Amino acid sequence: MVPETLFTLPVATGAVIVGPLLIGAAILLLIGVGAVYLSGGRKRTRRFIDGSVGKPKGDIERDPLDQKSTEELRLQAGELLVAADNAVQSSDQELLFASASYGDEQVAPFQEDLNQARKHLSESFRLQQQVDSADDADESRSRDLYKQIVRSCEQVNETLQSHKDQFDQLRNLERDPTPALNELVQQLDRLRDRRARAGSALTSLIEHYSDDALGQYRDNLHQAGTSLEAAEDSRAQASAAVEQGNTAEAVVALHSGEQATADAQRLLESMEEAAERLKSAAKNIDVGIAQTEQDLAQAKATYQAGQAPELAGPIAAAENAVSRAKRALDSGQRIDPLELLQQLELAHRELDLPLNSVRDRQAQDRRAREMLQHELLTARHQVQSSLDFLRSRRYGVSSTARTRMAEAERCLTEAQTVGDSQPSRAVELAQQAKTLAVQAAQIAEREAATAQMQSMGGGYGTGGGFGGFGYPGRHRPMGYGGGFGYGRRRRRGFF
Repeated sequence: MVPETLFTLPVATGAVIVGPLLIGAAILLLIGVGAVYLSGGRKRTRRFIDGSVGKPKGDIERDPLDQKSTEELRLQAGELLVAADNAVQSSDQELLFASASYGDEQVAPFQEDLNQARKHLSESFRLQQQVDSADDADESRSRDLYKQIVRSCEQVNETLQSHKDQFDQLRNLERDPTPALNELVQQLDRLRDRRARAGSALTSLIEHYSDDALGQYRDNLHQAGTSLEAAEDSRAQASAAVEQGNTAEAVVALHSGEQATADAQRLLESMEEAAERLKSAAKNIDVGIAQTEQDLAQAKATYQAGQAPELAGPIAAAENAVSRAKRALDSGQRIDPLELLQQLELAHRELDLPLNSVRDRQAQDRRAREMLQHELLTARHQVQSSLDFLRSRRYGVSSTARTRMAEAERCLTEAQTVGDSQPSRAVELAQQAKTLAVQAAQIAEREAATAQMQSMGGGYGTGGGFGGFGYPGRHRPMGYGGGFGYGRRRRRGFF
C-alpha cells in the first residue's frame, strides 16, 4: 500500500511549478497583443493627425471675404452699393407702374420687400460713411466695415428677389404687353401736360427770381424733356414689336420707357417743390433779417462789455449779410431768396458760436428753434437739388457720391424728427445735410464729366424690372437668379 502522501506531494508540487509558468505565458501573450494593438493605434492616430495637417478647422469655416485684399474688398463694396442703389430705384419705378395697373393692394407684398430693401440699403450707406470717416491707419476696422457692407448689400438683393417670381407673374408682360403699353401711353400724356405747365410756370418765376435761383429748375426741365423723348422712342419700339408679335422685344422697350417716364415724373415733382421753396424763402427773408438784427444787438452789447472780443468778425459779417438782403429786396430786381436766406443763416451761425458761451441752455434752445425752420428750408432745397442731379446721371455716379447723398438725406430726416425736442441738435443736422449734399453733387459732377470723356454713352437701357441685381463686376456669381441689366447700354462705374 502506498502512502497517500507519496501521490499527493508530486501533484501539489506540479501545480506549484506548472501554474506560474502558464500564468506567465498568458501575461506575455496579453502584453504582445496589447503591444500590437497599441502599435496599430498609434499608426491610426498618426494617420489621422497627418491627414489633418494643412486642413485646420478654421480653414473649412473661413469667410471667403477674408481671402481678399483690403483694396479688393473696397472695390467689391463699392460695386455692390451702386448695384443695390440702382436695383432699389428700378424696383421702385416698376412698382409705380404695377400699382397704376393693378392697384395698391395687389402690389402691397412687393412694396414691403422694397421698404425692407431700402432699410438694408440705408444701413449699407451708413457703414460706407463710417469707412470714409475712419482713420486710414485702422485697416482692420475698414476691412470689417467693407465686409458688413457686402453682406448688407446682399440682403438688399435677397429681399428684392424673395418675391420676384410672383411679381413677374402678376405683370406677365410677355404674355400680353398691351395693357402695360397702354398705361405707358397714358403716363406719357400726363407727364407732357405737367412739363408744359412747368414750362409756363418758369415764365412767371423768371419775373421774380434770378438766373442762379432758377438754374436747377431749368436743368430739371431740360432733363425731363430728354427723359420723355427717350420714353416716346421706347413706346414706339414697343408698339412696333407688339404689331410684329415680338413680345420679348416689346418687354425690353417697355421697361426702358417706364424707367424714363419715372425719371421724368420725379424731376417734375422736384420742380414743383422747388417753386414752392422759392416762394417760401422769399417770404422768410424779412423774418431772417429781423432775427439777425436781434442777434446783432445782443452780440454788440456782449462785445462792448468785453465778454467776447472774438465777436468783432462775426458782427461785421452779419451786418454785411443784413445790408445785402435789404438792398436786394429794395432794388425791385430779381433775387435768389434761398441764397440770401443762406447768407443770413451763415451770419447767425458765426454769431451763435461765441454768443452761446454767454447764453444759458434755455436761451440756446430758443434761438435754435427760431433758426430751425429756415435751416430746414434751405437744407431741403439743397438735398433735393443734389438728389435730382444724381438721379439724372445715376449710371455714371460712384458709391462715394451716393454715400454722401444718402448721409445727407439721413441727417435731414433726423433733423426733422428731433426738431421739437432737440432744436440745437436739429440745426446741426440740417447744416450737416447741406454740406454733405453739396459734396455729393460736386463729386457726381466731376464723375459725370469723366464719364462723358470716356464715351459712356447716353439714353436708357432695358430698365430691368422688379428684383435684385445679381452679382456685378468681376466677382463670383451668387446664384441669385434675375437682376437688373442695362441692355444695350454699357454702364461704367467709378470706384
